Amino acid sequence: MRKRLLFLWAAAADLAIDGVLGVTWLTIMLSLLATGVSAVPAFGIGIALLWLTVQLGRGIRFVERRRAEALYGVVIVPPPVRPAATTFGDWLAGTFVESFGAPLWKGILHHLTTALLGLLFLTLIGGSIDLVGDLAAGRFGSLLGNPALVVLAAVLAAAVLVAYTAGAGLLDRQLSVALLGASAKAVLEQRVDRLQDARQGAVDSAQAERQRIERDLHDGVQPRLVSVAMTLGLARSKFADDPEGAKALLDEAHRETKESITELRHLARGIHPAVLTDRGLDAALSAVASHCTVPTSVRVDLPQRPSKETEAVLYFAVSEALANASKHSRASGCSVSVTATPTAVRAVVFDNGVGGAALGRGGGTGLSGMADRVRAAGGTLTVDSPTGGPTVLTVEVPCAF
Repeated sequence: MRKRLLFLWAAAADLAIDGVLGVTWLTIMLSLLATGVSAVPAFGIGIALLWLTVQLGRGIRFVERRRAEALYGVVIVPPPVRPAATTFGDWLAGTFVESFGAPLWKGILHHLTTALLGLLFLTLIGGSIDLVGDLAAGRFGSLLGNPALVVLAAVLAAAVLVAYTAGAGLLDRQLSVALLGASAKAVLEQRVDRLQDARQGAVDSAQAERQRIERDLHDGVQPRLVSVAMTLGLARSKFADDPEGAKALLDEAHRETKESITELRHLARGIHPAVLTDRGLDAALSAVASHCTVPTSVRVDLPQRPSKETEAVLYFAVSEALANASKHSRASGCSVSVTATPTAVRAVVFDNGVGGAALGRGGGTGLSGMADRVRAAGGTLTVDSPTGGPTVLTVEVPCAF
């Protein structure tokens, strides 16, 4: 019962707003579109107006989606957005395509239908008030002005208004999902694209990880072990004639063996640190921060431990970000914040250094590897690092608590 009452209140508020906003949006969009199309012969003005129509329509649809989600509790997946134009020809073609594309015209149809539903709702309210008031004032004669008939008319008017509100609210909710969101085919295509992107990210990340391990073994542990073998061979050859020299060589081999073991531990920690498994993200990131050359504060505020995959992705992303800060940022301070959102875990790494970090072209291989690992988990990585600083790196990985 409570849910039905809340829905009625939400529908009534939505329909009342529709009666004003729907007419406003419809008038603005149709006026701009008609003016832009008619002004196309005046090339610059017409194209500019069509571009403005497209951008304004996109913003209005965003507002309407958020309004429907807030009032009705629905989830509306926005239609896919065209990639940003890189040439004037691409921009021109994109403007024409979007001006006559399905999202814009479905939005206009949504404004038309919601405006009609809202205006009819407001008309019913006004008509009901006028009818009951006229009956009570006796304008239809003393017989119809009977108090019992007035009460009956008020009850019937309220029942009609409630029934219309419920029906129009349900229709409005369905229209919002159908006209403001992506089609089922587009949603499926987006999901396939995300899965393909995540798969490629996993492949790239695994390849980079294999190359890193191979490089670390080849450049680090392998030469040390070769040196230990050679030292032991020299010690064996001197054992009979020069015991003291052999003992010194054995001591050297023992020291190099311990250093090799330490290096192997560091390598294993790079694959998956034991502290992350045993004590979680807070302790693991605090350990990484303690080895960072830039003074770093760590704050982890999560309702519970996320999945192992999520923890690993966030750990390695933050570790790489702190390593980059140590090597390149020339910062005097750094902070790490890990918090939960309704559908993900967000890690933000901030440093007050010189900036200049970038993903993709011109970015470092560390950032590219980090992006591949995050992409493989279905997450997002953004870097805001203007020249002169500061640098803010944000990682979001999907996770349901």
